[in-house]
Amino acid sequence: MNKLFLGLCFSWLSLFAFSQEQLTVESYLGYEVGTTFTFHHEIVGYFQHVAANSEMVNYISYGKSNEGRDLGVAVISSPENLKNLDQLLKNNRINTGLEKGQIQGNNLAICWLSYNIHGDEASGAEAALSTLEALATQKKYQNWIDNLIIVLDPCENPDGRDRYAQWYRQVASIPHNASRASIEHNPPWPGGRVNHYLFDLNRDWAWQTQIESQQRLKLYHRFMPHVHVDLHEMGYNQPYFFAPAAEPFHKDITEWQYDFQVLVGDNNAKYFDKKGWAYYTTEVFDLFYPSYGDTWPIFNGAIGFTYEQGGSRNAGTCVVRETGDTLTLKERVEHHFTTSISTIETTYTNREKLLREFKIYFDENQKGIGEYQAYVIKQSNDPDRIKAILDLLDKQRIQYGKSTISKSINGFDYNANKEQSRAIEKGDIVVPSAQPQSRLLKVLFEPNAELSDSITYDLTAWALPFAYGLDAIASKEKIAHKSFTLSKQKYDYSGPSRAYAYLAKWGDANDARFLSALINEGIKVRFAEKPFQSGGTTYARGTLIINRSDNANLKGRFDEMVQATAKRESRNLTAIFTGKSEKGMDIGSDAVRYIKPPKIALISGDGVNPNAFGEVWHYFEQVLGYPVTILHSSYIRRIDFSNYDVIVVTSGSYGEMNIRSKLTNFASEGGKIIAIGSGMSLFSSGSTKLAAALKGKEDSGGKDDPLMRYEDRERASISEGIEGAVYQVSLDDSHPLAFGEDGTMHLIKRNSRVYPYLQSGWNIGTFKRDAHVSGFVGSQIKSKIPNSLAIGVENYGSGKIVYFTDSPIFRGFWHSGKLVLANAVFFVGN
Repeated sequence: MNKLFLGLCFSWLSLFAFSQEQLTVESYLGYEVGTTFTFHHEIVGYFQHVAANSEMVNYISYGKSNEGRDLGVAVISSPENLKNLDQLLKNNRINTGLEKGQIQGNNLAICWLSYNIHGDEASGAEAALSTLEALATQKKYQNWIDNLIIVLDPCENPDGRDRYAQWYRQVASIPHNASRASIEHNPPWPGGRVNHYLFDLNRDWAWQTQIESQQRLKLYHRFMPHVHVDLHEMGYNQPYFFAPAAEPFHKDITEWQYDFQVLVGDNNAKYFDKKGWAYYTTEVFDLFYPSYGDTWPIFNGAIGFTYEQGGSRNAGTCVVRETGDTLTLKERVEHHFTTSISTIETTYTNREKLLREFKIYFDENQKGIGEYQAYVIKQSNDPDRIKAILDLLDKQRIQYGKSTISKSINGFDYNANKEQSRAIEKGDIVVPSAQPQSRLLKVLFEPNAELSDSITYDLTAWALPFAYGLDAIASKEKIAHKSFTLSKQKYDYSGPSRAYAYLAKWGDANDARFLSALINEGIKVRFAEKPFQSGGTTYARGTLIINRSDNANLKGRFDEMVQATAKRESRNLTAIFTGKSEKGMDIGSDAVRYIKPPKIALISGDGVNPNAFGEVWHYFEQVLGYPVTILHSSYIRRIDFSNYDVIVVTSGSYGEMNIRSKLTNFASEGGKIIAIGSGMSLFSSGSTKLAAALKGKEDSGGKDDPLMRYEDRERASISEGIEGAVYQVSLDDSHPLAFGEDGTMHLIKRNSRVYPYLQSGWNIGTFKRDAHVSGFVGSQIKSKIPNSLAIGVENYGSGKIVYFTDSPIFRGFWHSGKLVLANAVFFVGN
């Protein structure tokens, strides 16, 4: 009997040991973590393998990247918890007020760890492998697993990661070379940091422009974790950064959220001290800009963290630091693994208080946060712009309704940039402060965020009404409203099947997308250069006019094709049956300008800012749906530019391309150049009117204080800087470049170079004396910006050069500038 019992025990232990061995990373991949960079499909494969062979792990696929790679997380908890996962998550959502219902059973604290949002900060995903292995195979973590829900997202940016990993494994020496001069430490443009469209996904949590962000947010809202960590890397000569974060803290971060940062930091420090590893806290990485992987979770009730390990794209698997020591990938992985485990431990230790404070956070939200009781979006705004901002609010689980009353209210008028009385009407959009997402709402709509320290490394202003170009008011009083669900805009055309011409509005990027769709279908389109009246309706400059006479080649399919394209793009059409207008120009006027379908090229490659290039690439492909040819710097001098009508030059350093004369020749012969941000520097010397305007106007900036203390150097340097502030641009709305706008627009200003007015050309958009709206601007640069150029056009030979001193579509979320950029592409020069 005893022999049988011992035999059974031995067999069970052998089976357990065998099964645990099969769950190790090395047994699955065939190599030790940290010896090379693991391809993304292998990371996913390991996570799925553990989920299939451990009753404590589930794998949830939540979407695909642009290039078709899987996005997924491992959920680790006890078998019983995983069995009841839906109810446990529902209980948590009920506590937020985002879902109605009765709590049944337990509440569990949720700790979510995210890795590798920057693809070439590649130790993160390797650490995720080690973390999952440890949790799935080591009994010492069982209490944590039984009492928590742990989520591991091993790679938030699989396209960027594989771009880096594949390149590295192609070029790495055998054995790997630690010399910084080796090719394996010098990745090519654009690097692996960014996603397919070269967006920085760690700036997109709030704005939701990228599909990775959009799909991740849906899963995040299902879980609503109490703790969220985003694990990064920085330069390889740096040690390790963890919480507490640096100032400035946004003032809506709660005392408990800060206190828990300290608790986690102290626990991390305990382990690092024991190992003798270098680290620092409370410097550089602040908690102000709301679209990071630490701040966005904070404004969703969690405590968010950024961890930064020295390493990143230039580190490879081993690199010699400035001290002469060699930093290895294994060390980087071990550091991230240690803070991952330490954070889970601190979550476990403080799980009860985390649950209580989480409930308090959302209970306070239900009462409303801040001085403004509601935000009103006037129904007179362009309907597409209203829909665009409401789409974002839906993604962010922010509730809204329609006003049930008409009255005057006191509050902040975003267009006037001041407090004043405004009338609201029944049917205006009302976004109440008192709701589950009150803090997030306040942060996204606040006209001027309070900055406790001007040393910050990202935007200091971002209010959504400015970004979407909306007439809006922040109200100091509550407004009665009724909730409604945003429905998809429907195609609305009930007119006759045959028309003289069709008219369509021009007021939003979706109208530009419709124009692109018409051109792609081979339908010829014109635009109105002057206002006119037809059928009792006044049509503004920029109105699209689709004439039967221009499209004789379509024969009997003209009406069918126009109407089908409008239906597909959800655009409303107006049919007219005569070319004679009641007021203003007739449809046959020379002021009804034909839009020649432009052939567009976009410059990429070494020297070009990848983010700036990416936002324009994404704009053409995803916003407009219009074809663009990408030209790379390595061969651009061999390209015949006469094959194109428009060349777009984004921010970057173009000196080594040596293409200034090639571009100006292209413009001289009738081409159009669109120069954005520091791309304008290509034309700031030579024979352009921009160069002529700059002559004698630029200076070297403020003079340094010869007695400045060394410790004050960083603060002094920001006097000439502007990380991201909102400025109002005054527009000449009679020029085609400003069609669809109402005389003003707002831009995010980041370019510290100030351009004077063109003395011979068109100063379409200008920064007037009171143009600064919100956000930090260095004292030296702030005094230079008034009465300077924001957007301009110069005639150059037979062609045009269009200037944007700052990106009108910054990070893809600055919605109002998308129409002006379309004007530059389709209208200017026609």
